[in-house]
Amino acid sequence: MDIASEFSVGAPPATVYSALLDLERVGPCIPGATVGPAAEDGAHPAEIAVRLGPMRLTYRGTVRVQERDEATHTATLLADVREVRGQGSARARMSMAVTADGGGAHVASTTTVELTGRAAQMGAGIVEDVASRLVADMAERLEQLLAPAAAAGEGPAPAGDGPGGPAGGAVEPARPIGGLRLLLRALWYRLRHGRHRANA
Repeated sequence: MDIASEFSVGAPPATVYSALLDLERVGPCIPGATVGPAAEDGAHPAEIAVRLGPMRLTYRGTVRVQERDEATHTATLLADVREVRGQGSARARMSMAVTADGGGAHVASTTTVELTGRAAQMGAGIVEDVASRLVADMAERLEQLLAPAAAAGEGPAPAGDGPGGPAGGAVEPARPIGGLRLLLRALWYRLRHGRHRANA
């Protein structure tokens, strides 16, 4: 399935682009995610957890920047993860572009996702809803992370500066998306789309 998403951040495009590709630094902005240092082949160990009511899905694998173009502020990221307790897997290829948006930046991305296991049985609508929540929460925390640099009109922080570094704001790791609100949104999605089909 293909998932399109977009968001805006009140920081210069170059700053936002650099932060998004600093996977260790941006990792804590993603709910339930952690990203470790890159290996020699450029792959970062990664883990992400999503809660669905009493069920918690935890995936572990790698994420890497496959392509990047500093001139156009475009890039392609690849993720390959498997369930820690289960047989499911997820492969994702995300193409993103960062452009100027007034005094800030606009980020647009398209992600092609291949799922197996329990997540695949949830249906495309629920998966898209999870992805939308992840992107919305990440955008909010990314803006918090970049706020000091944006206020000072600075460029991107050096790669060695973590979330609490001199050019970035402090940000605690985001918690996994809560199950209750996600289940309510999933129920609303099913009711709404079921009504649309009945009226078709």
